Amino acid sequence: MSGVTAALIVRDEAEYIADCLSSLAGHVDEIILVDTGSRDRTIEIAGRFPVKLYHFSWCNDFSAARNFSLQQATGDWILFIDADERLEIPSHDEYVRLLSERGKVGWILKLHPRVGWTAYSELRLIRNDPRLRFEGVIHENIWPALDAVASAEGLDVGMCDLRLHHVGYETDQSLKNPRNIPLLRTLLSENPDHYFGWWHLGDCLRLAGDEDAADATWSSGIARLRSLQAAERRFFANSLLYLALIELRRRRGIAVDDLIAEATSLYPDNLALQFIVARVAVERGDYSSARPLLERLAAIDGDAFFEPALAYDKALFGHLSSELLGLCHFRAGRFDESARLYRRAAKTSAAPAACEIKARLAEARAAA
Repeated sequence: MSGVTAALIVRDEAEYIADCLSSLAGHVDEIILVDTGSRDRTIEIAGRFPVKLYHFSWCNDFSAARNFSLQQATGDWILFIDADERLEIPSHDEYVRLLSERGKVGWILKLHPRVGWTAYSELRLIRNDPRLRFEGVIHENIWPALDAVASAEGLDVGMCDLRLHHVGYETDQSLKNPRNIPLLRTLLSENPDHYFGWWHLGDCLRLAGDEDAADATWSSGIARLRSLQAAERRFFANSLLYLALIELRRRRGIAVDDLIAEATSLYPDNLALQFIVARVAVERGDYSSARPLLERLAAIDGDAFFEPALAYDKALFGHLSSELLGLCHFRAGRFDESARLYRRAAKTSAAPAACEIKARLAEARAAA
């Protein structure tokens, strides 16, 4: 064995597969592509690249398909990647160095889950070892096997600056509901403490238009969280359940003060929750409480920011915070600062004209 194998499982990925395979060129020594039943041009397009093509009959089990792809790999290392992801290697020298590390069983990469979002940490590069296999029908997990091998061999997991950019969430995710909803229900029946599974199921139901079911699902996940010790509840990614339920109930006009208080007590450093707290304060006219929270968010460089446990929309640090902060200064009579912030928001806002109008109004007030 030698080098790096990229392992993909795909189905109907004609829109994405070429860019993914192009991003791997020159960085991996082998590409294993396992097709689970494509009916579009995925295989045709992939055939333009040096891939080793395999077919696997889909059996409603992501781990089974993923493990089949691992079994075909001949490299010393395996990078598991999806068709709607792109690999970025900031430093070739660093890449060569980490592949030569004998004390590592795997490497954690930085994954940007959506276009315009910050990255979070995710294990994606592992040694080629038959003991390292996934489990779980969806949101497949290799950590139990990895921990066992690391303990047996005296190895550990490293963190590196390799990056993956995910672009698939910009399309209609409800199309995946017929596959994902049954699998998520199976997952939660087997592992009811899979809190990301509770979030994902609720989000699928929301996308399907059943907001009552989404509310009930996220509430059930939070109810299970409440049965844990406080330290266990504070795992940062679990805050997704609170964020989703708060946003849904706010949109439906349901009081969320108690839910926000509970969430912020558990996750005081969650920046999305801080924005929600600030936005609620602004809506209630409490600008002095909102301003320090918004100033902290607006001061963050979204391009440089990194939180290992959770990704954020960079808009949080851009036009969303700047526009609300502009309103805070406007209400306090600081019109020049308000105009500056509205113009800053206009640079990245989806509605720049509206921000410019607010800036001009602030300037007019300052002149008066």
